[in-house]
Amino acid sequence: MTQPIQLGFAIDKNFGKFAGITITSLVHNNPHHQLSVHIVYDQLLPADREKLQQTANLYRNLTLHFYQITSTDGMTFIVPPGHITQAMYYRYLFAELLPLTVKRLIYLDADIICKGDIMPLWQTDLQGRVLGAVRDWGETKSCERIGLASGRYFNSGVLLLDLEQWRQQLLTPRLFRWLQEAGAGKILWGDQDALNGVLDGSFTELPKKYNCIVLSNTRMQAQADDVLIHYVDCVKPWHIYCMDSAAKRLYWQYVAKSLWDDLEPVDGNTVEKVLLTARVLYQEGCYEKSISYYEALMKYFLKDKYT
Repeated sequence: MTQPIQLGFAIDKNFGKFAGITITSLVHNNPHHQLSVHIVYDQLLPADREKLQQTANLYRNLTLHFYQITSTDGMTFIVPPGHITQAMYYRYLFAELLPLTVKRLIYLDADIICKGDIMPLWQTDLQGRVLGAVRDWGETKSCERIGLASGRYFNSGVLLLDLEQWRQQLLTPRLFRWLQEAGAGKILWGDQDALNGVLDGSFTELPKKYNCIVLSNTRMQAQADDVLIHYVDCVKPWHIYCMDSAAKRLYWQYVAKSLWDDLEPVDGNTVEKVLLTARVLYQEGCYEKSISYYEALMKYFLKDKYT
């Protein structure tokens, strides 16, 4: 019998549902492959845990394994301002938490949609290196910022990992040590900076179709042959202020196929996001709703002077 493709997610309680939507896209586009998914987490909402298990029960080619982090002793978490969280560092823990029989793993961020066959990715020859990844679109600036001699910097949202090598190289403590030595002033992209800082170009480059970077409200969008679509910035397709695009519509197609099909677009909670929401709604022809957001901003700024 063919060995299953091993996949991993590292999440907190806010991303259980989004991991579920990513998993739904994986099973729909890989019906002939057995998928074994390992979820490392600190907390999961009970409703999301239940729906994840129900998802596994729905598909014959899917099994789920859960690993709760109960201690973070010895771990250094540098969390830059913005939308990323401590959970981004949990991807360092697969080698320790998963059984030794799991020797290779595809790690995926939970803001990804799969729209194709991942077997070619799974079978990629890593040429003796500990991981494979796609080079990042902001590579040059990142190399300068953290001082990489190689001039090569990858995006950590999709990683093909050789867990045997990871264990042999004791990579997890080396990564946390690098973070501690680098300090918060140098770190912008958290786990990604440390992985690049320790490996400094020693990775196998994967084709861009396995980590297609999509930025909301820009021209950076997916192509027909892309397999993994990665919504990288702080504006996600589930935000109400994400502008309409083919990539956004693709995401909601898989929301509708998932057990989270009752998901409602998430509202903004800052002035900037409320203003962006008003603009997006206006551009989409939702004029009344757009006006309501502008009115909310006026009330906020004018406070009791508003009548």
